[in-house]
Amino acid sequence: MKEYESLDSLFTETTSKFPDSTFKTSAPTPDDGYDYKSVKFDELASLVGRLAQTMVDKYGVEKGDKVAIVGRPHPKWAATFFAAQRVGATVVPIAYNFTSEEIRRVLHESESKLAIVQSDKHSVVTEKFNSLSHLENLVVYGGEEEEGFKSWESFLSSEEFTDRPSQDPDEIAVLMYTSGTTGHGKGVMLSHENLLVNVHDIAETLEVTPDDCMVSILPWDHIYGLTTTLLVPLAFGASMVYTVDYRNLPSVLRGNEGTILLGVPKLLNALYEETLEKIKSTWWSRLLYKLAPSLLKSQVKSKLAGNQFRFITSGGAPLSPETGKGLRNLGIGVMEGYGLTETSPVLTFTRDPFTDKEGSVGLPLPSVEIKLRETDDKEINEVLVKGPNVMKGYYKNEEKTKEVLEDDGWFHTGDSGWIDEDGGLHLNGRTKNVIVLESGNNVYPEEVEHELGRISFIEEVMVKEGRRNGRAVVSAVIYPDYEKLKEKGIVEKDYIKTFLWEKIKSESKSLAPYMRIKSKKDIEILEEPFEKTPTQKVKRYLYKEKEEEGEEVNSG
Repeated sequence: MKEYESLDSLFTETTSKFPDSTFKTSAPTPDDGYDYKSVKFDELASLVGRLAQTMVDKYGVEKGDKVAIVGRPHPKWAATFFAAQRVGATVVPIAYNFTSEEIRRVLHESESKLAIVQSDKHSVVTEKFNSLSHLENLVVYGGEEEEGFKSWESFLSSEEFTDRPSQDPDEIAVLMYTSGTTGHGKGVMLSHENLLVNVHDIAETLEVTPDDCMVSILPWDHIYGLTTTLLVPLAFGASMVYTVDYRNLPSVLRGNEGTILLGVPKLLNALYEETLEKIKSTWWSRLLYKLAPSLLKSQVKSKLAGNQFRFITSGGAPLSPETGKGLRNLGIGVMEGYGLTETSPVLTFTRDPFTDKEGSVGLPLPSVEIKLRETDDKEINEVLVKGPNVMKGYYKNEEKTKEVLEDDGWFHTGDSGWIDEDGGLHLNGRTKNVIVLESGNNVYPEEVEHELGRISFIEEVMVKEGRRNGRAVVSAVIYPDYEKLKEKGIVEKDYIKTFLWEKIKSESKSLAPYMRIKSKKDIEILEEPFEKTPTQKVKRYLYKEKEEEGEEVNSG
């Protein structure tokens, strides 16, 4: 990959070089089907030129202005992104699943001048449109024109923008708001260089080529999806398919001859469990899986994704070692990575899809440096990183920037970890989530969540610090698998809690005693699934600890 000064120069050259590569996106329809939209690179290039001209002529968008996008992946989303880059504007992708208040807060704080909004989300913006003083124009796409607001088809110029401003690689290309697992997200300023360096490193690690078709469930309003499933395939002429049809993912992969699947651990866990269920459905496949699982590999790969399939990438959250090993044993390669919004985002990737080394999130990318530093608690080492992919800072928040970004460029990830003899990074969990017990022991919630998540009657679990008698204790919030419980005749709320508590006590033996939940009063049962970020991380701040009294009954 050659060096580019900006995302626009990357877009201009690669769409010309690979005119027949495609972006294909899906959205749900009212009848529970899926509507797919497809655009070739040369068609997208023309659309971008016309939209850029429109932004300048009709809406006065100038270099340095902010252009917000609210919506799922769609050819018009991509066109908006690159048109804004063409005129030198900064793009503000806003998460589709943000609440109306979060969307309006980001629009206000970012001082966006123009917002292009998917039709089914426009009402959350229009409700207080006049109160957003900086937002001069609102454009709706994907539906019929609303009175008082301009639809896509009614404003697009017939001319293409050609007067491209010069751009410095250090200029801000994207203002990406973090998902907000601990509260209000911060605006992360990412430069052209930040993103271009990360694109180069990712593609070099994954060996992406024009022959690849990358299938993704990742939205572009999150940096993981934006970089890996919009910018990477564009840079190397690979085609891309975004789908919301998770239940029929194998048919999507086979139908589009997908070679790489980009997902999150929740998706991989579901794929692995579903594959195992199918294997166990016949006596001969059960026997083969037990005696000679390698003989099943080609059959599993063919049915799941097709023989052209290369591997799955996993990011956004820790992947269960059992899932990674299980998929590899069945012939499905898995590349696990790690990164943050502030690092554009990828920091590490495993190099071998069929590695036999479990638990590592891989080696640093070529442009990334990693080191460990002791925290105030000497037993916890925080992961620090440095490289040209590290953000410029938080928008209008110098205080928060200084908290995480040192003068010499080292960024504090907030994650605890260790490095093995081969240089592979291993993560323990978030330093801020660590539960410090009065015994002096440290409990990483992620480790306990992994064990409790193996209980078949638990759909989702979040472990956190609770308080009893003024002391910190290990507690958990649980969303049960209500369907499995119903099959056993367990439906009454108190009985559900008692049943799960007995399961937790009996199946926590692999945890050190200090890591175990001690009392039934330390678990809370949810009736609805957890609220999550675009990459399926639980918004922990919504589930704060409660002070409860209770006897210690699981201390052994």
